[in-house]
Amino acid sequence: NESINAKYIINAAGVFADRIHNLAAPVDFRIKPRRGQYFLLDKIDGDMVKSVVFPCPTKMGKGTLVAPTVHGNLILGPSSDDLEDPEDLSTTDELLEKARTGAKQLVPEITTRNSIRTFAGMRAEPDAGDFIIREAEGAPGFFDVAGIKSPGLTAAPAIALYVTEIMKEAGVRFVPKKAFDPVVKRKLFIEMGEKEQTELIRKNPLYGRIICRCENITEGDIVDSIHREAGATTVDGVKRRCRAGMG
Repeated sequence: NESINAKYIINAAGVFADRIHNLAAPVDFRIKPRRGQYFLLDKIDGDMVKSVVFPCPTKMGKGTLVAPTVHGNLILGPSSDDLEDPEDLSTTDELLEKARTGAKQLVPEITTRNSIRTFAGMRAEPDAGDFIIREAEGAPGFFDVAGIKSPGLTAAPAIALYVTEIMKEAGVRFVPKKAFDPVVKRKLFIEMGEKEQTELIRKNPLYGRIICRCENITEGDIVDSIHREAGATTVDGVKRRCRAGMG
């Protein structure tokens, strides 16, 4: 609803990165949305494996995995199919069955009987076959960071450093913020000691009301996730900040 003027733009729009690129520069690449479907198992199965279990990779990627999450669940998947609609996050019986079969090949005793939810996510598959990290030709000051698919989370810190070097070569002047503190000093209610919990409830009764029983997330945690700096604006945003709905 407004216009924002900027000297420089970093295009890190995931499955929409080609569309954003095409608004500013000549057509150069295409992003093919690749959907992956998963099972999330209850924590009672969380001890079945202790580390990420992968098959040998194929041309379609690393394949179906079985992995423990940091909060004690197991995740199985993904399946893989290419779509035209980057917002189609529906799940299908056929591809969930492929995820289930692939998981059982790795861990024969595993079952989805205790699955608490299924979900799908999109990977940004570039037609160039690799990450696209560069200043866009024909659009000075516009930097593409596109096609960052599955390995992108691991590569993110190195990508950030690489992008800053490209921007410096393009004339961007970087001035460090002396007061910048990247550490978020917050604890969920469930992570506190009993004395700390009691004191917090006394100050704010919202912390005494459990909303998400599986993860023991309180109303106070949820309200904080909304009103904090860069707070959540959607249910999914709340989930990512304080785990409500992850159990």
